[in-house]
Amino acid sequence: MELPLRKDLRPKSGEPEDSAWIWGSDDELGRLNLQTPERVKKALETVSSGEVIPLGLPFDQPSPPCYDRDAFKHHITPKGSTYAFDDTYEMNPQSTSQWDGFRHFAHIPSGYFYNRTTPEDIFGANASTKCGIHAWATRGIAGRGILLDYARYAEVNNIKLGFYDNSKISYRDLVNTAQMQGIDLKPARQGGDIQIGDILLVRSGFLKNSNTLTYEQKAARHLQPHRFGPDDGQRYIGVEQSEEILDFLHDSYFSAVAGDQPAFEAWPSDKDYYLHEKLLALWGCPIGELWDLEKLAEKCAERKKWTFFLTSAPNHVKGGIATTANALAIV
Repeated sequence: MELPLRKDLRPKSGEPEDSAWIWGSDDELGRLNLQTPERVKKALETVSSGEVIPLGLPFDQPSPPCYDRDAFKHHITPKGSTYAFDDTYEMNPQSTSQWDGFRHFAHIPSGYFYNRTTPEDIFGANASTKCGIHAWATRGIAGRGILLDYARYAEVNNIKLGFYDNSKISYRDLVNTAQMQGIDLKPARQGGDIQIGDILLVRSGFLKNSNTLTYEQKAARHLQPHRFGPDDGQRYIGVEQSEEILDFLHDSYFSAVAGDQPAFEAWPSDKDYYLHEKLLALWGCPIGELWDLEKLAEKCAERKKWTFFLTSAPNHVKGGIATTANALAIV
């Protein structure tokens, strides 16, 4: 299949500008289609020691959750005696390390979610399971991960980061980070190191900073009023909204992106769009948020190698909106 550059996108009649619904009208996988058996097998070549590094936080972290989401609750129940027990969870999978699914965020001008999915497909009397998280669960997620450790770059270069002040990680910041790591951030077809189907991870240092704060300090930030738009009280570091970033994220043909920050992108956006609209609704690219990248970053720096095998098993929930990340890096 031909994979067009963003500047060459030609949506069909009735499809939003900048959309790339290129895998057919019944597609529910988006860019996960790029994780072909051949590419997954090739990604195994990044494994040297076989060490497994979990990338998920405890389900009750961060505490309190961001964006007015419900906190995790754990209940243990005796099963008729003291010799057997069950447990149950109450949780919003987006309160912890997660994947945003294609039903999470629409393209606001058109109202469409990925591949013409509508709000009526998601909620209400005529709801279906179209583009639910179960579609990912039935095939799994696996491929070559690549870490851009912007937090490390910022520390080396004495750049002060505002984790709760809508600080923006620019395309130039990512290029400079990659150069420090010995990576050419251009796609391979342009002579760079980014392979089709790679899974991009961006470490901002958000969780490392969060771990230094008391519950009260985090609550003062995480519990700010959440109202969609530029006046949102929820304000977090992340990847900036810019034309350079849009071209980079689209034209690299990542199969998914993720970070250690609450929204991957800088929140809120000060542009007339969000990266969520582009990635999820228009391009079918999963977004991971609040991933614990601390141990992976240490291991990558120790190895002087920033690629690894990454795998994730999404929760199998028909019509689900999102899923806990359930992600592992194998180095």
